[in-house]
Amino acid sequence: MQTLKRILRISTLKGRLRLWVGLLIAAMCLLIVLFMSLPVKVIKEREIHAALKEAIEVQRHFIDNWKAERAADVDYLASLPGSRSLQLDEMSRQIELFRQSHAEFDSINFVNAAGKMYSANGGGFELDVSDRNYFTAARSENRYVTEVMTGRVKGQSIIAFSSPVRSYSDEFAGAIVATVKLTTLEGIVNSFQFGESGETFLLDHHGYRITNSPGGSEVTEKGRRYDTEIYKRAIAGELTSKAYNNVNGEPVFGAYAWSLDGRWLIVGETRTVDIYMPYWKLLVVMGLISGLVLLASYAAALLITQPVVDLLSALLQGTNRIREGKYGYRIDPATFRTAPIELKELSANFNMMSDKLQSTVQLLKESAVVDHLTEVYNRRFLMNEGAKIEEASARAGKPSCILIVDVDYFKQINDKYGHLRGDRVLKHAASLLVACVRKSDVVARYGGEEFIVLATNCDMSHGRELGERIRKWFLRSPYREENLEIGVTVSIGVSQTRPHRTYGTNTLEDMIERADKALYRAKNQGRNRVECDDASCEPEP
Repeated sequence: MQTLKRILRISTLKGRLRLWVGLLIAAMCLLIVLFMSLPVKVIKEREIHAALKEAIEVQRHFIDNWKAERAADVDYLASLPGSRSLQLDEMSRQIELFRQSHAEFDSINFVNAAGKMYSANGGGFELDVSDRNYFTAARSENRYVTEVMTGRVKGQSIIAFSSPVRSYSDEFAGAIVATVKLTTLEGIVNSFQFGESGETFLLDHHGYRITNSPGGSEVTEKGRRYDTEIYKRAIAGELTSKAYNNVNGEPVFGAYAWSLDGRWLIVGETRTVDIYMPYWKLLVVMGLISGLVLLASYAAALLITQPVVDLLSALLQGTNRIREGKYGYRIDPATFRTAPIELKELSANFNMMSDKLQSTVQLLKESAVVDHLTEVYNRRFLMNEGAKIEEASARAGKPSCILIVDVDYFKQINDKYGHLRGDRVLKHAASLLVACVRKSDVVARYGGEEFIVLATNCDMSHGRELGERIRKWFLRSPYREENLEIGVTVSIGVSQTRPHRTYGTNTLEDMIERADKALYRAKNQGRNRVECDDASCEPEP
């Protein structure tokens, strides 16, 4: 214990760096292994459950559609003229033509109103099926799909579809009964498998297996009771991704879905050992790699300790300078003249980042107050700094004016010449405004095609003169590009500071609101004009 304390109390940076680098690398390797064994395992289980659920849902839709299509086929046969007219020869011919294009049906027969099944092979009405559910359902004017049952004629597992036949006098005349071998359904079910070890099968509502797996045993599989966890979940309507033991006692992941009529439970299962096997192999490989990385990294740390210590000292000094606001601070390259090339590059990268930081900070300062398109001040600068400028002018006892300049019919320019050329027109308008005003005036883009000029030491009459000068300057300065010339006019609203506010929270907001109302009048009165919010300010003749 005392030795451990002495080790942990290493006073030199070099010793501590070696110790903590080793511990850090070991911890990282351990975390990687833990990450692979815990969160990845959970994620993998969720992926498996989602994939199983999706596959089962697809199969449920497929089976439900298959049942609906077979039932519709039987309805179609029951509605044929030969069936409704009870012309047995014509009925047999139509059924035979239908079977040629619907090979999935094992047999298609007609049962008369007395429950006798007609044999098209010359036997007439022989087999009595009046006690069968499919016939009693047909006699009640309902279509019917049976559970899996054993056929009386061939002794095979079949599913029967029945539909009532009504004569042309609209009386019950019998039923069309079509059977499909269970092997057909098994082929559909077994065509959906999840991975190499996955299995999909059907259970009835009581948990007895209906379908057989490919190559499976009729004795051990079909008809077997599945009182397993997945069946209990299905009965209870529970949805969980936890593994459970299948009917053979093997840990599996599973998903289920009930058919639309609620008779069949579609179950998909895959063994956990087959899912986790690649994961465990990867985990072993990751453990070995982590151990090798630990040894190699610690050996490398011993070799580069001293240069790293020197570099850390230089970086610490540099970061302190940057924290003090000296963003252009540089590390002297001569310090690392004999250091490994990586440390030289790190030093050079620090200097590059310091230079980049200095330029970025400067750019951010500019972009925070300058509109990127027109290169005049933006609305944020106007509302923050403009208010301060106006307040300073007011304290000096000098009036200020706000001019809102709106480019007339700018939407038509955009629609006719395109947005890119419209942007260039806005940039042209901004340059004209800057050329028209004093250096002490503030020009800002207020939004869209609207600009604001804040003119200090300027009363209403001078503000109107400035507005007229701007308007006429625009008239004389159309936008030109190659062989294209676009005339640009502006409407301008002017307001002056007042002792008392009517709008907003400060004098600047009040001036902007009043100038905006004056601009509204200018636009309503035909555009290309200057309007003041002061009625005493008359327009030029």
